Formats: sequence, structure tokens, C-alpha cells
Amino acid sequence: MGGWNAWNTGGLPAGSRVPPVPYAGNSLADGDQSYGAVWRTVTKRKWIILLTAAMVFAAVAVYTLRAKPIYESTVLLQIDPDRRSNLGLEDTAPEWSIYEDVASRMQTEAKLIQSASVASLVIDSEGLADNPAFAGEGGEAAARKPKLQSMPTAQRQALLDRFKDSLKVKIVPGTQLAEVHFRSTDAELSARVANAVAHNYMQRNFQTRYEGALQVASWLSKQMADLQERAIEAQQKLAGFQRQNNILGSNENDNIVTDRLKLLNRQLAEAEAERIVKEARYRLAETGNPELVASTVPTPTLQLMREQETQLKGELAALNSKFGKGYPKLRQTEAQLARLDAAIATEVAKVGRQLEDEYRASAKTEALLRSQFEEAKAAAYQLNEHAVQYSVLKHDVETSRQLYDTLQVKLQVAGVTAGLNSSYITVVDPARVPLYPVAPRVKSNLALGLFAGLLVGLLVAFLVEAFDDTASTSEELEAVTGLPVLCSIPLDGARNAAKTSLPDGVGQLAPLPLLVSSPRSQASEAYRGLRSSLLLSTPERQPKVIAVVSSIATEGKTTVAANLGVCFAQRGERVLMVDGDLRRSSLHSQFGMPASRHGVSTFLTESFSEAPVIKPLDELPNLELLPAGPHPPNPAELLGSKRMAEALQSLMGSYDRIIFDTPPMLSVSDALAVANFADSVVMVVRSGAARRKAVLRVRDLLQRSNAKVVGIVFNGVNMRLENYYGLAGTKYARAMNAYYRSGEGEA
Repeated sequence: MGGWNAWNTGGLPAGSRVPPVPYAGNSLADGDQSYGAVWRTVTKRKWIILLTAAMVFAAVAVYTLRAKPIYESTVLLQIDPDRRSNLGLEDTAPEWSIYEDVASRMQTEAKLIQSASVASLVIDSEGLADNPAFAGEGGEAAARKPKLQSMPTAQRQALLDRFKDSLKVKIVPGTQLAEVHFRSTDAELSARVANAVAHNYMQRNFQTRYEGALQVASWLSKQMADLQERAIEAQQKLAGFQRQNNILGSNENDNIVTDRLKLLNRQLAEAEAERIVKEARYRLAETGNPELVASTVPTPTLQLMREQETQLKGELAALNSKFGKGYPKLRQTEAQLARLDAAIATEVAKVGRQLEDEYRASAKTEALLRSQFEEAKAAAYQLNEHAVQYSVLKHDVETSRQLYDTLQVKLQVAGVTAGLNSSYITVVDPARVPLYPVAPRVKSNLALGLFAGLLVGLLVAFLVEAFDDTASTSEELEAVTGLPVLCSIPLDGARNAAKTSLPDGVGQLAPLPLLVSSPRSQASEAYRGLRSSLLLSTPERQPKVIAVVSSIATEGKTTVAANLGVCFAQRGERVLMVDGDLRRSSLHSQFGMPASRHGVSTFLTESFSEAPVIKPLDELPNLELLPAGPHPPNPAELLGSKRMAEALQSLMGSYDRIIFDTPPMLSVSDALAVANFADSVVMVVRSGAARRKAVLRVRDLLQRSNAKVVGIVFNGVNMRLENYYGLAGTKYARAMNAYYRSGEGEA
């Protein structure tokens, strides 16, 4: 239908183009017409729809019934980052968790549970690489490599992707609870792996936090070794000074200079300790590791970026495993991840600069205090060289010892805090072996398969309809050719034609014309309508010679010619039917008659005084048939000869109507010669068989040869697709059929 709507009327000489005939017989609204077009498409392509739906449904049914049952186990976790067990060490507890959004924190933890590192730990600990229920057929080959990291990259990634597809984490809205789901074809394995995921996730979380704290402690340990050496050196200097200056005991002169010197010395020690701590944080930030920076000096911005990075990496892995490298969304996600990594690096650099500024400020403060201390020391030296020098050495010893003790306490507290602050995850409900599978869902899958099959069938039907360049209704045919449709011959009428007992030329039983075998059928009424249309086409001069043509064979041209002849004969007219197909004659077979040795070919080539006509039907003595006769070598020249014109002129005086059956016009040129002699030319087009170019080519050939084309006979029409059937509904169709069955139609 879609292809016919795009037809044009091109190909005619200038000034002879036939404009499309507007269709004025349908008064329905445009919306009703569109609904009718949809219904006609569904009716026309119903077998395609049903076959496609059956295939899709069968595929879904086979897949569902053959699929292995899948079991799912669930672990319920409570994740509370704000929980503390620092035993009074509140000053060492991190402050970032107080300001962090709980929902984003829970989403971060969910991504960590689904991370590749946790998956690797579970695969190794549970031996999933050599478990057929998880690894499938490749499990035996993987068993020779006990650790996931020692496997080839492709095999390792395949196992990780399979694990990720089986693992789902769901955050219970408004709570700090997370559900960890794992699916497997083995019920016991699903429960075991779900519990292993929770266990390894908790262990990894604890280890990551503890190692971060230990890195800071390791750096502080190195600084403490330097402080210890300085303290020993200061003690040795003090002892040497006492020995050289004969100072015994630890008494000093009390004065303002000495007191100030003591104060500055104490402040200098604190500034130096503060500088060392800030320098430690600054050196850690210099590593550029976002995870270490976030654990040491966490900021809300950096934490949010890290969460986004984890989420994007998850999406990237999902897209990569599902669509491959060429998927556009994958490239967009990779670009987004690259930009986010750059932003994280910028934020880390920003934190580093902040720590550097703090360190520089602390160092500057220390330097300033040291400068003031040196000035006070010089003044004290001038006041009492021996006392001041003694005091300086003594305080240097005390300061080194005090700084060493302070850092020692902080180092021990850091180790304790690292462990206490890592245990904030609790298993509320461990996974249990499920009793029933969660997939496949047979009923829902079959229902979905049926629905999808019907939907796909409709899409296929409309796609086929869009590429179909044949006509199904007379409205379309008129819009394409610009010629009126004189009548529509129903498809059922042609199929239900009666059979005679006489064989035709090829040894098959041939049907009698419908007007003889089924005079009250709907098809017979259509032929009577064709007769009326021909008589009214030129009321001032009724056509005497009528030629029936078609584009190709099998369009029903001979059947139309035979029934049209019977129709005029039943009206009481003397009718001569001429078989003008001198190559493959078949008009005689329409009446159950054998091929004749005499006919048109012998009448035109031999000296016959009268045409060798025969009477094909006893009940219609006024109907005569001039068969084709033997096949001549030059049928086109014979039909277009002067002898043919003279013979036709003589026959016109003896008959009221002369109806010519012709060969297909696109196969041979014989029909053009007959069409030039005819008063009216009727083109036969078969529904669903005639192509656009073929019909337009025949129309153009006839019009260029000045043939008098009066219209088209639309043959083999599915009347359900016509507007007065498809749009009016089945009630009108039933009424029409009942009318014809009751015999109320007039012959």
C-alpha cells in the first residue's frame, strides 16, 4: 500500500498526462480513514503477523523452558560510618564523616562492594574460577591457575564480568542498610558467595583504612629517629659544657631574660612539632594518591568526586562488557571519566597546595620563633655567658626529649585509632540457601513473548506493506493510474468458480464463466456492473469492438473477456468473442472446449468466406467464439494487417458486440494492433500482483497509440480491504453476503 501511494503518472508525452482521479466516494473523516488503513493492513498481512508472533512466542517458550533455574541469596548489612569506638581518643578521630551526606556515602559503599578488588578476593577465596556452576565450561582450564591475578587478561576479565553480572547491591531507602544479592544456578553456591562478598568487603575496608593510617605512622617513625639523635647530641653538649665550666647541678639564675628565653624555647618546640606534623601531611599529599589524601585530609569536594569516579567506572565496565569498545555511550563515559580524573587531580593538587601553605606558614613561624629565640639567647649570653649557655643546652635537651615523647604518643594513638575507626560494618542477616529459584518466570515470560511476538509481527507487517508496490483497493489504483476503476472482481468469486467435465488444452479441468455457473454471485454482479459502465462510458456512441488487455499473464484477462461476452449475450445481444492471443490461446478453455484447428490465424491467411466460429454454450445461442487457431509465425503482423481490418469491418455488421482477448502487452506487441481497432479498451489489473511500472507502462503504451482506454477492471480483489468493507465493519459485510446467498440479486 505504501509503495502505491508514491506512484506518479510520469512517462506520457507533453500534454497527454492523465491527472489522478480524486476519490470522492468516501465521506469518512481523515481519522477514520487512517484507522481503516491500519485495519486493512492488519487484515491483508494477518498471516505474516500470526507467523511472526508464533515464531517469537516459540523462541521465548523454548528459551524459557530450557533455561536453567537461577537462585538468589541475600546478605543484609548495616553500614554506619559515624559509629566510633575510640575509647576517649576523640581528638584523633576524623571530622569529615560528620559533614558527609549519608545517601552519597551509602552509594559509595555500594560501589565498593561491587568493585573488582572485592570480586577478586571472593573469586580466589571461594575457588570460583574452577567451579562449573560459576565459570561454566572454562572452569577446568582456570583451575590450573589458583589466583585470579595470574590468569590471562581476557580470562580474568571474563570472570570479573560474570561475577559483576551475578552480584547486585540495593540500598534500602532512608536507612543505613544494604542488601547484597548474588545469583547462581547452584543454590548453595549463591548463599556461600553472598556471605563471602560481605566478609571480604569488611576485611578490605578494614585493611584499606588501617594501611592508610600506618603510612602516616611510618613517616612519623622516621622523624622520631632523627629527633632521638638530636636529643642524644644535645645531652652530650650539655654534659660537655658542664664539664668545661665546672657547673654542677641544674640551678639557673632567675631573671627576665632567662624567663623569656624559656618561653621562646617552649614555643619553638611546639612550633617545630606542629611543623613536623604538617610537613608529614604535606609529604603525603605530594604522592598525589587521591585515596591517601582523602583518608588523611578528607574534603567534601574530594569525597564527592571520588564517589562519582567509582560510579563512572562501574558504568564504564557495564557498557564495555555489554556493547564493546565502539559503543558511542562508552566513549562518552570514558571522556566523562577522564574529565573527572582531571578534576580529582586538580582537587588533590589544591589540597596539596593548602597543606604546603600550612607547612610553609608553620615553618615560617618556627623560623621566626627560632630567630627570636636566638636573639634572646644572645642577650642572655651577654648577661651571663655561662648561665645562658648552660640554660640553652639544658633546654635543648628537654625540648628534644619532650618532642620525642609527644610524637611517640601520637604514633601509638594513630595505630589504635586506625583499627577502632574501621569497624563500622555489621552483618545483620547472613545469606541462607534459597529453596525456590527466582528465574525463569515461565508465565510472565510466555505472556511477554506473546505480546512481543504480536508487536514484532505488526512491525514486520507494516514494513512489508511500506515496500509493497502493488494495489489492494480500487481507491489506490485510481490514484496511481488516473483511470477509473470500472468494477472490482472479488477474489472469492474467482476461487469458487465451477468446473466442467471437459479438459482444456493442457489437460486440466477448466471453469465455466461465473455468469453461467454462479449467476447470482457477487462476482457475477460485478461483471454486470462492468457491462453497464462500458455502455455508459460513451452514451452518444456505444462501443461495438471491445479489447481486453493486461500487462502480464495470470491477471485474469481471458476470464474477464469470457464473462464480459456472456454478460452481453445474456442481455440479448449477438456477441462474438475473438481469441486474439495467437501465441498462447486459452479463450476456448474458458468454456471447456478443446483447441480448434481453425480460427483467427486460418481466417486471416486462408480464403475463408466466413469466419470459422463456434457456439460455446447451448443456453446462449447468440454467443459465438472465434478461436485463435494454429499458432502463426508472425502474429503481430497478422493482427495489424489490412486483412484484419477488412475482416473486422465485415464482422461488425453481423454482431452487436465483438470482444477481443489479447496477449500480455509487456510480453509482445500484438495487443497494440488490436487496441487500435477497438472502440473501447479495458485494462485488467490483478490485485496484489500488478506492479507500479508494469501498469503505468501499459497505460502509457495505450495512450501513445491513441487507443481509447475507458477504464480498469480490478480483478481478484479482497473485498475486506475495500473501504465499504474494511471501514464499515463486519455487520455490513455479513449483510452483503447474506443478500447474495439469498438470491435477491437480479441477473
